[in-house]
Amino acid sequence: MDNNILDKFVQILSATENTMEAAYNAFSLFALDLGISRITLDMNIPETRQTPTGEVRHITVYQGEMLSDEEPEIVWLEESQHTFENGTITAHVYGSVETNWSPDERQLILSAIRIFLMHVGRFRLVELVQKSALTQYLTGLPNSGGFLSFATQKIIAGEITKYNSYYFNLKGFGLINRRFGTDETDNIIRRYARTLLEFCKEDEVIGHLGGDNFVALIRKERTGDFLNLLQKTPVFGIRDGEKIPITISAIAGVYDIDESLKNPGQILGRSSIALSVARSLANEPFLFVTKEMSTRVYREKQIEDRFEDGLSNNEFKVFYQPKVDTKTHTLIGAEALSRWLFKGEYVYPSEFVPVLERNSYSIGLDIYVIEEVCRTLRRWLDMGLDPVPISVNFSRSDLTDERLADQILEIITKYGIDLSYIQIEVTETATQREKSLITNFLNKLDGMNIASSIDDFGTGYSSLGILRDLPVSTIKIDKSFIENDVLTHRDEVVLRNIINMAKELDIEVITEGVERTDQIEFLQRVGCDLVQGFFYDKPLELSEFEERLKNKTYDV
Repeated sequence: MDNNILDKFVQILSATENTMEAAYNAFSLFALDLGISRITLDMNIPETRQTPTGEVRHITVYQGEMLSDEEPEIVWLEESQHTFENGTITAHVYGSVETNWSPDERQLILSAIRIFLMHVGRFRLVELVQKSALTQYLTGLPNSGGFLSFATQKIIAGEITKYNSYYFNLKGFGLINRRFGTDETDNIIRRYARTLLEFCKEDEVIGHLGGDNFVALIRKERTGDFLNLLQKTPVFGIRDGEKIPITISAIAGVYDIDESLKNPGQILGRSSIALSVARSLANEPFLFVTKEMSTRVYREKQIEDRFEDGLSNNEFKVFYQPKVDTKTHTLIGAEALSRWLFKGEYVYPSEFVPVLERNSYSIGLDIYVIEEVCRTLRRWLDMGLDPVPISVNFSRSDLTDERLADQILEIITKYGIDLSYIQIEVTETATQREKSLITNFLNKLDGMNIASSIDDFGTGYSSLGILRDLPVSTIKIDKSFIENDVLTHRDEVVLRNIINMAKELDIEVITEGVERTDQIEFLQRVGCDLVQGFFYDKPLELSEFEERLKNKTYDV
């Protein structure tokens, strides 16, 4: 991606408040070279007090060379953004049938469109400020115009860095509306606003953008108190003459205002970005805009954009962490773990797996890993090596695919691998719904005679119920059971009983995260001889693990 072009693109858009007028010059930086014939915006804004008739508009923001009548025009890229009124603005990028972008060119265009849509949002906000009065009709709080007017005064006075900016949205607002009806919900919002005002000092401001969207400028020393209020604000509603207590919680994006602030619009823009991240990515009650967050979001976007190419280019490498019998110090199995060799450096699963799971990409990686494992097992057998069973992890997010068990069996069969060499690991779940998915999946594996294992046993939903209900071959005791510096008699009693129950049900037990001699001794006392962890080995590259296979006994 040409960052110089994007920098110039941003400079052109930032040089004026009128984003629409600047659009042609900004897109002209690359549109002609990339065969873009036209870029349009479709605005679909619902009816609100700010836009009482709604707004449906189709705008051409860039017009290049006209295509001939014989040459059809095709939409090659489409990107949408929600507006603060819960409307949408959608950009369409057109080209001819012969248009052919490289991945980098497509990413450049997509980045430019997203930047443009953010500026369009700013432009619409400026328009709203110019057109609206300064007070929100329902609550009497400042609307966006009044809020930005207050913020501008603080900027001029040189005091704005004394404040944090908040953009917050009420949780469960629709439920309140259905429960109490429109009129009483309006009263509840008014009471909520009054509660916020009671907290607010004279040199602070709470704004109401409409609906369940609020903003605030609160002095930094009162940050903790305000966040506590947002998480639990007591109000009440009246239904059938009865006064019913309600606790309103909000999700907030917070901008710790610093010297990098260039204009009042950023006060809303940056905190609203944090709110979006808190709602969709972090799932947190509040989130601060920080440089670290910006770096993380950029990194996660990088992972999303590069994942499919990474698979195609075999950038994902399979490492093998040995499982060992502590009585004989003998290698008895291994867990396959993925590492991403990205631009010469390894990226660890803790960084990329959560991103892939959120975007439902993890199934692609997990299928890739089991195929690599089966391919390697086939090679070992052909070389005359004596393999050990290999366990392969599958994310809980994969389990919504009803064909997953069939795909696994097809891959094992494709390489002619005996089923005894493969075990499928899933992590113990924290919810009843996911338990149902795991149950169905494990039952299918059991019917195919494929061994299964529950990872992180003891951390999820109804652990003992798993021993009773699920047809698992192995449970892997979570390291939290043994990671205390001093392992007590209570630890011993709990773990011994879990292990005894599992063994009576003919379930193998292995403990992960084993690093110390006292942990080995403790586990042997409670009846668990199988372990995995740094005491014996870290996850090993393929060549290192093959050496382990040649001599399965550890010299301890």
